[in-house]
Amino acid sequence: MSSQVWRSTQPSSKRAKPARPTGSERPRSRLSDPRLDIWLLGAPRAAIGGAPLRTDTRKATALLAVLAVSEQPQRRATLAALLWPDADEQRSRGALRRTLSVLRTALSDRWLDTKGETIELQPTGVRVDVVEFRRALREGRLAEAANLYRADFLQGFSLRDSPEFDDWQATQSDALRADYADALSRLTAEAERSGDLAAAIAHAKRRLALDPLHEPAHRDLMRLHARSGDRAAALRQYREATRLLDQELGVAPVAETRALNDAIEAGTLPLADASTGATTAEAVGDLHTLHGDYRQAIESYETAAARAPASARAGIEHKLAQVHHRRGDWAKAERHYAAAHKASEGGTKARILADWSLATHRSGDAARAKRLATEALGLAERSRDRRALAQAHNILGVLGAKDARDHLETSVEIARELGDRAAHAAALNNLALALKESGELDRARELTEQALADCEALGDRHRAAALHNNLADIYRAQGRKEESMRHLKRAVRLFSEIGQAGTSEPEVWKLVAW
Repeated sequence: MSSQVWRSTQPSSKRAKPARPTGSERPRSRLSDPRLDIWLLGAPRAAIGGAPLRTDTRKATALLAVLAVSEQPQRRATLAALLWPDADEQRSRGALRRTLSVLRTALSDRWLDTKGETIELQPTGVRVDVVEFRRALREGRLAEAANLYRADFLQGFSLRDSPEFDDWQATQSDALRADYADALSRLTAEAERSGDLAAAIAHAKRRLALDPLHEPAHRDLMRLHARSGDRAAALRQYREATRLLDQELGVAPVAETRALNDAIEAGTLPLADASTGATTAEAVGDLHTLHGDYRQAIESYETAAARAPASARAGIEHKLAQVHHRRGDWAKAERHYAAAHKASEGGTKARILADWSLATHRSGDAARAKRLATEALGLAERSRDRRALAQAHNILGVLGAKDARDHLETSVEIARELGDRAAHAAALNNLALALKESGELDRARELTEQALADCEALGDRHRAAALHNNLADIYRAQGRKEESMRHLKRAVRLFSEIGQAGTSEPEVWKLVAW
């Protein structure tokens, strides 16, 4: 391994260099210092004051990428385990110290704060394209965000000896790619609403290039070509979608895509406004969610989000978060819960916080989950939203808060009074789980059967599968093996039908409480 990394090509100053600060000192950037630019969308590169830095070690590139993207201090132990997973603690920490030393030298003792047990890239005088991309999205500057996305995160880069880093890189890349895709979908819808069909087609083509199997993008192009008077291009787009789906997945286009093609062929394509399309797409997403077709539900909700007015997006973002939650994709669930929370208020915000807290709990952050749930309850009480109250009490019961059983009893009662079958089923199931733990098996079985009846009436197949599984556990605890096996077989069959055909989604099978 070379001793030089991220080497600056700037000419050296004639002034005597000050002594290098120790690891416990905090480097400070001066107003006269040149800017550090870091580009991570695409092949990674960096420059100080426009002069490129070149790296001789991939570990230094990886370390700088982690620090730049995280925007917060990182523990030394975490970085050492991420970059040198096969080494013991002493060796990995030694390797981290050496990499930090050469990186600090390359940066002329600026920007890196290596104080104590944490390491941080100071933001003053630093520009990171990923940070700029995320900020532009948060502030609604979609066109600027789309232009910042040159290519996928750290494209062409990997660490041969660190699968942990490669997993981290893949997670970051997937999240950024999804954000870029969402921005393009929204730009398409905005351009269509404003009547700029040429711009809408350009955005839709970029979205399709990102994922040629994404049917909503094919439908957008079909509709836009038809609206612009190019019927032949619209029909060609359908044929291309049909070919790709058959070739890559062995499936035909969904009914919505086929219906759009039929309307274009017949010349009966309705010129409804975008909000009407958003409402339809959201309703279709609701049906797919209940049926357990989560890939199609996500596509429908994404279409709805792209077309919906700003006032309706919080609800759709919430539904997207819930689908990713059901699939156990915690990073995407977190992103959509955050977006929904930001766009909501009052009781709606309380309901989002309650669901968000459960996702946080299931992803392993119990302390944060309880904070979110407590905040949800307070907001529900202040807004006097009884639906939000039912959810908040239910989640606090699941999380094992003080008086957890009282929370669950309260949630059951409120949901029953509201006639909210989904909330009623959730609270009944969670109360039944608590009763089972305390040995009250008959009452637990009775409540679980009531919850199952609610879910079957709603058509929620995933939660019905979980309830059959819970009933199997109760019957087994009662020594009733035949009834237990009957419910277990039913659960297995339903679980196997949830999610995307031909794929394994382990988190789908883990559903017990919600």
